Amino acid sequence: MRRLIASLGLVIAGVVLAVVLSGARADPPSTARFDVIFDDARGLVAGQLVKIAGAQAGTIDNVVVTPDFKARIEASVERRFMPFHQDATCTIRPEGLIAENYLACDPGTSGSRPLTGTPPTVPVSHTTEPVSLLDLFNTFDLSTRERLMVLLDELGVGTAGRGEDVNQILVRANPTLTLARQAIGILNRQGFQLQTVISATRTIMAQGAAHTATLKRFLVSTAALSASVANHSGPLASAIHRLPGLLAAARPALQQVDAVARQGTPLLNQLRASAPWLNRVSADLGPFAAAAGPALAQMSSALRQGTPALRQSVPLANAITAYTSRSKANTLLTSQLYANLQRHGFFENFYSVMYYIAASLSRFDSTSHLLSLLLVTPQNGACSQYATKPTPGCSAHYGSEPAYTPERPQTLNSLADYLIK
Repeated sequence: MRRLIASLGLVIAGVVLAVVLSGARADPPSTARFDVIFDDARGLVAGQLVKIAGAQAGTIDNVVVTPDFKARIEASVERRFMPFHQDATCTIRPEGLIAENYLACDPGTSGSRPLTGTPPTVPVSHTTEPVSLLDLFNTFDLSTRERLMVLLDELGVGTAGRGEDVNQILVRANPTLTLARQAIGILNRQGFQLQTVISATRTIMAQGAAHTATLKRFLVSTAALSASVANHSGPLASAIHRLPGLLAAARPALQQVDAVARQGTPLLNQLRASAPWLNRVSADLGPFAAAAGPALAQMSSALRQGTPALRQSVPLANAITAYTSRSKANTLLTSQLYANLQRHGFFENFYSVMYYIAASLSRFDSTSHLLSLLLVTPQNGACSQYATKPTPGCSAHYGSEPAYTPERPQTLNSLADYLIK
């Protein structure tokens, strides 16, 4: 019986151990393999840590030498840190001043393409190696100094005429140099804009220093505005969400505005050239207005006195308008007649005829020509003298009845009737 119980216990223990071992084999840790290429392994060995964003993510499996004498670091990390992308970077960092090193990696941005290869490999152009404290201390060793001098001599001979290669090594050794080079290039290309910004900033700072109270009020208002914006974050988010549609709808109008701006540039240039004269006119406008004030005041009195005359001239103006409308056809014919007579020299010939007639009829003496007149008077000679009042029996008209003489108009209405007649 005891043997049976012992046998059953052994069987149960074996089954439990088998289940535990099978469970351990069924759930292995989920890891993924990747490689990193360095110019030098810097003391990395299998078993050392791999960190991502400062957190332990895996370990180094092996360190091998590539055919071109580079160090290939074979590592494994938890699968949740994969995949590595095309812009992934890795560097060797020490745990402390005298501690061992570890491999620190950045998987890259999720928007870039994943690394290619089996396994995915971070190229040497995306890796960096720090200078350790031990390397610094070794420079004080005699043998190290001698070897360093020989190395520098040989380096000078070996790198002669290969400045571009040295530049690539420096850029690859420190990505900060690459970023600094890109930043310096951008600054060089935007030098004029930076100079303008700095000049404008200096002006703004000077104005702010001269108007401290105003600047303080502006900052207080800005703070209040920021608080108001924060309180309406929901509607603002909704408006920003609708903004792409608004911009798409406004694109044709913006294109038309751009065309108007391009076409209006010459006009703005002309206005800019005329600005000094416009400023001068605006400066002279004040004295002119001051001098014109008394004249305008007197003009108001003249207008009050002239308003009745203008009202009385309305019938005359209407009569002149009616006359011009009726005489338009005759006026056109008359203008054509005068133009025809002028083209044929009528006026010159008429003046010549009058001149020659006057020359043939007039008398002349040693001084000038005389116009001879024949006065026919009655025998008593009463009508031969100049008189300001009518003389009985004397008349200035031919015939027995006096010619029709219309009455001289005394008012504007009578003048209009006179012109119509």
